[in-house]
Amino acid sequence: MPEIEDYDNDSLFDSEYDNSLTLMGVDDEEQQEELLGRLWRNKRRRKGIVKKVFKTPAVVSGGKTTSRDDFQRRFKQLPQATRKGLLKKQKQLVDTTLYIVKDISGSKLVKMFQDDDNKVVGMSNISGGKLEKGNFMTLKGIQLLYGVGQEGEDYKNVNFGVLPDFIRNGEYEFTANGSILIPSRSLEVFDTTGMQIRRGYNELVNPKMLETQQPLEFEAEWATHAPDRAYLKIVLHGTSVAKY
Repeated sequence: MPEIEDYDNDSLFDSEYDNSLTLMGVDDEEQQEELLGRLWRNKRRRKGIVKKVFKTPAVVSGGKTTSRDDFQRRFKQLPQATRKGLLKKQKQLVDTTLYIVKDISGSKLVKMFQDDDNKVVGMSNISGGKLEKGNFMTLKGIQLLYGVGQEGEDYKNVNFGVLPDFIRNGEYEFTANGSILIPSRSLEVFDTTGMQIRRGYNELVNPKMLETQQPLEFEAEWATHAPDRAYLKIVLHGTSVAKY
């Protein structure tokens, strides 16, 4: 097997964690595992790799970074097994949108993620209020929408739109990874009226890496009771790790 010195950092990160080791002639899985381990144990090489990962990210139209760029900058925060999986193309980065709908009829407070949540098409694609094991995610933005069902309708028939005034005048807090990531903040940030962007979407200036198997908490509160058949929908937008 070639020595560590035969590899440069660029070759490991030229594309989205492509199968660079195989392309460089290291086909055997045990050899790949050994090489990656040696790369990370070697302080000089590790420093170069980390520097490459934390380089100034690419920008898209408007001078903004993508959620994939934000994820790559936080590569060092991942467990070693996940880093290796990405480098060896056993895992990949995918665009992710997680959502959940809650009935807020007559309420002034809602907890959008709870441990008894189940995946139900149209209601939620996340279970137990937490990310699945190994599914690390960089949260790029949060979308919050509101809708009211007609007589005899439930969440499946609601046409969700921007938040009404009585909710926008409230506040929210977001907790993940065992700590408060977004302290008490006005729900006004989700008012996109007149804007040429996704309805109810607020992009985070400082994207967050969400850890797996850690409870998510998004608690919102406002001053007036919501009407009957009122629903809130939250959508988390970002990039996460998935198997090939």
